[in-house]
Amino acid sequence: MAMTVLATVGVSAASAPPAHATQVITDIAYAPAQPAGSRGHLLDLYLPSTGITPRPLLIWHTGSAWTSDDGKAGTDAIANIFNPLGFAVAGVSVRSSAQAIFPAQVHDIKAAIRWLRANAATYQIDPNRFAIMGDSSGGWLTEMATLSGGVAALEGTVGTTGVSSAVQTGLAFYSPTDFLQMNAQNLPTGGLDHNSPASPESLLVGCPIQTCPAQVAQANPMTYVDSNDPPLMFLHGQADFLVPHGQSVLLYNRIKAQCGNATFVSVPGADHMVPQIMDPAQYGMQTVRTTSNCAETVGTGTLNPTWANFATFLRGGLKMGTSCEVTYSTGVWNGAFNGSVTIRNTGTTAIDGWTLTWTWPGNQQITTAWNATVTQTGTQVTVRDAGHNSYVGPGSSQSFGFSATATGTNDIPAQFKLNNIVCTRVPA
Repeated sequence: MAMTVLATVGVSAASAPPAHATQVITDIAYAPAQPAGSRGHLLDLYLPSTGITPRPLLIWHTGSAWTSDDGKAGTDAIANIFNPLGFAVAGVSVRSSAQAIFPAQVHDIKAAIRWLRANAATYQIDPNRFAIMGDSSGGWLTEMATLSGGVAALEGTVGTTGVSSAVQTGLAFYSPTDFLQMNAQNLPTGGLDHNSPASPESLLVGCPIQTCPAQVAQANPMTYVDSNDPPLMFLHGQADFLVPHGQSVLLYNRIKAQCGNATFVSVPGADHMVPQIMDPAQYGMQTVRTTSNCAETVGTGTLNPTWANFATFLRGGLKMGTSCEVTYSTGVWNGAFNGSVTIRNTGTTAIDGWTLTWTWPGNQQITTAWNATVTQTGTQVTVRDAGHNSYVGPGSSQSFGFSATATGTNDIPAQFKLNNIVCTRVPA
């Protein structure tokens, strides 16, 4: 029963396909089933009807205390949130601890990432913008994938090989991080006996955890922390009965000591469920610790656990930008005009690769452009960087120009979107 409780997610699954997904492809085999007929090597893919291409990808895995081989269940609820934001979403299943012990589960998630990257062009996914997210044992899988990039022993030979299994950012809910310290960190009112031979952690590694510390160390996300890791956000409830809150404290302190990049959101009163972590009643009371480049900030209520804020964090980690300004000016003559556009990164993270989109309010038609690649379909305009100007650091800007024809009023477009976020328009 304890394992069943540990699997509680709280992200409600919808039976209907996400409204913003143009295509839902289920039960894609990213590797042969092991054992035959099992579900651990399947993934579902939700492709959005909005946003630019190639699309950033968010990988989701639902926690189960490692007891289920159907971790992609419930991904439709995640897709309902992130498809409208222009993200492709992949729900990935891995083998259960009853089917294979560690490191099989990490081999599996890395195989799924490799398959998705190898097939990125087919699904118009950006192979350089992979994010991963999960809860409980899914949070553990998220942290393992995010922190263990380049660790050859955890790659395995499952499925597609010869392709990078790296992700660019991760977001984890209440993950175990150091199995041997879990019992000591249990709440005063009690908790699971993680040292038991029948505990989820013991079953994962194939031995009572206190009897095989070397094997356990290889299964701890803590083991793989270094200063080169991608940015990671993790959230934990201070009243978590199943995975002690102290597990995330340990991880944050390790990342801080290694001068890594992490955001730790500690939520008072929350137990082991996403809805409790995200409960609006707790807004303004959570402790938020951020460490980057050996500098730390600590605040109370500075980042509410909302999907919008999670999306902003992921966008920053994927170097897509989180806020922007656009300056647009024209020089007009009879029946034609030149346009000059400057985009400015007003966020705190870099943009590496950009696409600007807008809709003409009239019959404007672009004829040529410089410092960018411009395409127009009807009134829809898509502008992509020219390569040499793809990087826009915080507070920095890039510009491009174009020539176009027009008759009538030639009004300024009502809205500009940079990498699918709305920019503030600044008068020229």
